Amino acid sequence: MKKPTVRSHYLPQTYLKHFLHEGELFMYKKGEKFFNDSSLAPDERILLVKGEEGLKNVGVENNFYNPDLDGISSDDLEEIFQELGENDYDAAIAAIRELPIGSDIPSSIKDPLCLLMASMRIRTPLFKKELEEMDTQMRQHLMALNYERMNVEDVQRHVKEAVGHDISLEFAKKLKNSFVDKKYKLTYPNAYFIKHALCLVEEHVNIFQQMTITIGKSTNRLFVTNDSPLVYFVPPQYVNFYNPPKGLVTSHCEVFFPLAKDLAVHLCWRKEKQEVKAASRKFVNITNYNLSHNSLDYIFAPMKIGELEKFTKEYIPYPFRFAIS
Repeated sequence: MKKPTVRSHYLPQTYLKHFLHEGELFMYKKGEKFFNDSSLAPDERILLVKGEEGLKNVGVENNFYNPDLDGISSDDLEEIFQELGENDYDAAIAAIRELPIGSDIPSSIKDPLCLLMASMRIRTPLFKKELEEMDTQMRQHLMALNYERMNVEDVQRHVKEAVGHDISLEFAKKLKNSFVDKKYKLTYPNAYFIKHALCLVEEHVNIFQQMTITIGKSTNRLFVTNDSPLVYFVPPQYVNFYNPPKGLVTSHCEVFFPLAKDLAVHLCWRKEKQEVKAASRKFVNITNYNLSHNSLDYIFAPMKIGELEKFTKEYIPYPFRFAIS
């Protein structure tokens, strides 16, 4: 019986190859884990990837799609994601390149792009991190409220009912304080992330299909991408009680998704013409800024870009975090 593949590519090689420039791609290691080693010099946080063969070793994490469930393997999940736009990606890029500047974007192109973007939103380590962070914050908040209402004797009785043995008053007090102060961590099986990811694909597709799409074509400056290339947010000037920073369905939300080194998608809720546009210098700069700052651990660039070196010199974290105060 064939063993399931251990290495899971959360960034498809089919996608990344479209960012190769003269057969090369530069990977910038910007994640916190790369700054824990003070001996690592900034230039050592930039890795040159050569050719499509080199792409096998980037955008990959061992057992990332392994649900650890009988009857389902990581290979099954890889096949599902391949069907969610990956298999048709080369054809989609070729069709987009045939569209002249100013032409309308037909549903035959928008629909598969929406499917691919939905997949690229939910299949990455950043989505897994956000999902688990949100659940942890909610569970810890509710647990803190529950234990705040208990006295130490209540905690003793609760533990006795739950695990079947007595604990001391001293231990009960420490236990209460740890829950109230949220000084503990929760761990999640991969199946939790995978289940929610697959359940949310259709929801994201429906949202993207309702938004206005434009595709920018650049003839000189190049687009970068990252380890979670579907980037969306509400611009700070519009954030309020009704428009949270990560409100995908709020009226001011902006979505950026680089398709290739010379192509990028922009989605919004404004009622505008859905067309192919010449990507201005400003559009490329805005897209690259948002892609680089909204990455988790890695930025990928077709060539060395001086502006990206700051991410190798200081830790610049992903700007959004779910929290309950």
